[in-house]
Amino acid sequence: MLTLLWKQNLWSCSYTATRKEGFPMNNRDSGQANVNASVRSVSSLDDKSVSRLTKHMSVPAAFFALADPVVGQVTARAHQLVSQGDAETLHKFRVALRQLRALWWAFAPLMDSAQAKLERDEFKRLAGVAGDTRDWDVLCALLSSARQCSAIVENLAPALAVQRELALSSTWATLKHADIETHMRSVLLGTLRQLEEHGDEPVNKFAETRVRKAEKALRTSIKQAHRHKLPDFDALHEVRIAGKKLRYLLEFFAPLLAGHHDKNIKRLMTFQTQLGNLNDVVVSEVKLRETPLSGIGENDLTQTLNWMTKEKTRRLRAAQRHIRRIKER
Repeated sequence: MLTLLWKQNLWSCSYTATRKEGFPMNNRDSGQANVNASVRSVSSLDDKSVSRLTKHMSVPAAFFALADPVVGQVTARAHQLVSQGDAETLHKFRVALRQLRALWWAFAPLMDSAQAKLERDEFKRLAGVAGDTRDWDVLCALLSSARQCSAIVENLAPALAVQRELALSSTWATLKHADIETHMRSVLLGTLRQLEEHGDEPVNKFAETRVRKAEKALRTSIKQAHRHKLPDFDALHEVRIAGKKLRYLLEFFAPLLAGHHDKNIKRLMTFQTQLGNLNDVVVSEVKLRETPLSGIGENDLTQTLNWMTKEKTRRLRAAQRHIRRIKER
């Protein structure tokens, strides 16, 4: 099966002839250079890879068609981060890794369970490499959008910029010493070898089963969150995680599923945005409380934290109301 996949040229990563300075390359691939980020869209799943799925496609072929483009996205964004590290690239790098975690979860019953968990944990760790820098971006964006803090933001901005640069330096240092391209390709091919024994199994029924499993997990998390009389961030965060997983699976397996799921995906995206906004203010408040910032007046810091506390309460209540509406449907 692996030989067949290679012959069919399903490995779709495109390479440029130049290498970004400082990013380690695999010695065996010295004639190849970085993945060309311009050929990939990271904000959503690769349309071509999804559209080429068919109900009679084998499990390994379907997995490869879905995983290969996202692996390429991770590699491309990692190379970009080493040279620039802008907020959008950081975000898309993390999104692609979350998509891989969802995909590995989906196919986990057909893999070695311990190995699959290790790989999902590694995807999470890699996302965490950019997490601290991303958190500072979120904090800056949150304060910039707050009219109540507009006068204070100018005083906070220099200190926040320093912290962001420190976090980015740490991100760069880790990525420069991590051969992500080699690692990601090795993980992908290793997983394909595990799936070879399922080469004669069509993927459509398997996909439907895993989507139902993700739907059940989301319903359970919503039920748990609804039981709290007062809004509980941890419970709502579990809803957010379960919702993301289901959304990614619906996007991955759309051509294989009965019916149309566009409306479900849109509903999930809307709710994810609301829960994401809540997560932003919670993470930002913790960041601001726990990080010593030089040159910031106590009064400015107190006013900002007071606004964040009120905003967190408002967003918690809004999310809890949404949970109740879902339960009442």
